[in-house]
Amino acid sequence: MTAHPIRYLVLWLTTACNLRCAYCYRGEEPPTAMPLDVAQAALRLAGASGLPFHVQLAGGEPTLEPGLVEDVGRLVRSAAWPATVAMQTNGVLLDARLLAVCKRCGIDINVSIDGPPPVQERIRGNAKDSFRGLDLLSRSEMQVRVTTVLSDANAGHLDELVLCLAAFPCIRGVAVNPLVRKGRALTGAVGEASPAAVRNNVRRMLEMLRQINRLRAAPIHWREHNGVCRSLRGDSPIRAYCHACRGESLAVHPDGTVYPCGQTIGDPIKASGKVDCVDWTKLKTMFQGVRLQGNCGECALDGRCPGDCPSRLQYGDATSPKVMCTVYETIAEWIAEKETS
Repeated sequence: MTAHPIRYLVLWLTTACNLRCAYCYRGEEPPTAMPLDVAQAALRLAGASGLPFHVQLAGGEPTLEPGLVEDVGRLVRSAAWPATVAMQTNGVLLDARLLAVCKRCGIDINVSIDGPPPVQERIRGNAKDSFRGLDLLSRSEMQVRVTTVLSDANAGHLDELVLCLAAFPCIRGVAVNPLVRKGRALTGAVGEASPAAVRNNVRRMLEMLRQINRLRAAPIHWREHNGVCRSLRGDSPIRAYCHACRGESLAVHPDGTVYPCGQTIGDPIKASGKVDCVDWTKLKTMFQGVRLQGNCGECALDGRCPGDCPSRLQYGDATSPKVMCTVYETIAEWIAEKETS
């Protein structure tokens, strides 16, 4: 089968991490950094179509390999590919030199923050340095998006999270992702948030965001709220949740093994060849037909739902609560109430 365009490329720069998050979906394996030739091969593969694509630097913790971050940034810019680059980090190791590299190479930064410092400390650890990283980003005048893993350990603190983020001018957006039932999430130390907890605390988060954004020069956008707004307006076609749904995503382990997305890295069932010999058929069909299904007929978003991560859905089981259903339904209900009040 001929190659398919890659529109989203995840480079797993290292398997090592400086934190030990309670729900981390990556498996336990020895620390290994990605050789530069593997990164080069993956980038050439993504750039071959001539179409725009995104490069996500991840891991593990990519800031453990600052030289490789810089090398990848330089490779992308020197090749003049129509690509955007971002790095997902816990923020602990951010420093002035690395931020200068990111500015020079046009690398956006996304920081993983699960709640105010006490919650961050309990779930991820080293909260002090993560928030120090946010302060450094603000002083460097870099725009940042925050990713939050939603679980039973932080669902009750979503409003406190956005209140805390409001203190940092660099924050432009927040995204909420339910945990993936893989890796440490299977140990039971941290579990999925209940529908009732999600419903109550999403409302509190929405109210807090509304108050905060009245005062901020640059609002904090909540990705899921924006997605529901677009769906309710119906002014854009319903799209696949992500590029992996269309077989247009490639996640690369340091050893060159490829997977459909970052959350599947390390799962032998999801492995789809090597960077120099991709199983395109497997990659394209991995998530065909995987979609979020709840009480669709009773939902205001029936037929126009923003959807959910296909790997997260596959790693769930019959007893898993449809967390994103509750998030979307609650946002839609809140919006309807505000429009009629």
